[in-house]
Amino acid sequence: MKQYNECIEKGTAAFVIPFWSDGKPHRLKYLNQALESIFGQTDKNCKIYLVDDASTYEPDKGYLKDLEEKYNNIKVIFSEFSTGPGDARNKGIMEAYKEQCPFVCFLDSDDISAIKRVEEVRYAFLKDPEAAVAYSSFKVIDEDNFDVPDSKLLEGIRIIISDIESRPLYGYDTWIEMAVERDTLTIPSALNVKTSLSVKYPFPRDARFHEDTHTWLRYSASGAKIVYLPQIPSKYRIPQKVEGSESRERAGGIEAFNRLRVKIIMQGLIEAIKMAKERGVIDNNKGLEIMTRYCLNVAAMIKNEGTINVARELIEQAKSISNEKFYAFKDKYCLEDLI
Repeated sequence: MKQYNECIEKGTAAFVIPFWSDGKPHRLKYLNQALESIFGQTDKNCKIYLVDDASTYEPDKGYLKDLEEKYNNIKVIFSEFSTGPGDARNKGIMEAYKEQCPFVCFLDSDDISAIKRVEEVRYAFLKDPEAAVAYSSFKVIDEDNFDVPDSKLLEGIRIIISDIESRPLYGYDTWIEMAVERDTLTIPSALNVKTSLSVKYPFPRDARFHEDTHTWLRYSASGAKIVYLPQIPSKYRIPQKVEGSESRERAGGIEAFNRLRVKIIMQGLIEAIKMAKERGVIDNNKGLEIMTRYCLNVAAMIKNEGTINVARELIEQAKSISNEKFYAFKDKYCLEDLI
């Protein structure tokens, strides 16, 4: 226990930031703001692992090299091929692991951390040695760092924030409630994890969207304890000049984004179910229930975003997984108008 406390108390926290640039001016503008939120941390014992996901604009890659030369607490990792933010984080995690950082704070290159983030996360892990994941809520900001009013947020984002703040998940095997009653645990920029756990359960390499929830499910299904830190909300940037968020735009719009959501998160859920069965937490029957309810849960959420076709596809998928479970749980999800 003494060795554990010393590692957490004195070890260097790792900020892992995936980055990609096509030369648009806001890429570096937002990155600099993200970095400033780290430089301003009340706990200065932290290092930044900045992973370039094979940017196509060489001058911005040169800027990253300059950052590494200028700051002794920035390490830049250049990827040969672009494999998405999840795999970029994996590369940063491995460097942090090699350099014996006890925990990782994820931060996307366009988001902003609370200034007490490292201080509070370090204290949480010291206070509760069983805790392996510490997360917070988030506030949505626009291009100019102004708060985005709730009325302008997609329904799915409003639901995530409301769920986190009104009924946060805490403890063991929260992945089940995450799947059947939530959409995710939180955004990557508001999640912190012990490095040993993040190495054991990396982000899926072939997923460019929704790789975070895929991973949060497996963190929890491994038996890791999750704690909630309401005092350090991150700032999550959703530009207001595009529909929903830039990730939704890159995916091909909200409907394509939601189809990817189901496909990728279901893959993570299947792995989580397998892990939980191996631990003796659930049986096959419970696994079918969770998968069926996941489809119904997401169908209800995205129905409110206007993607009715995808919601209907999910209802049919729920039936195909288990017709019995479908009829047992369908009334819990307010889908009467689609069934």
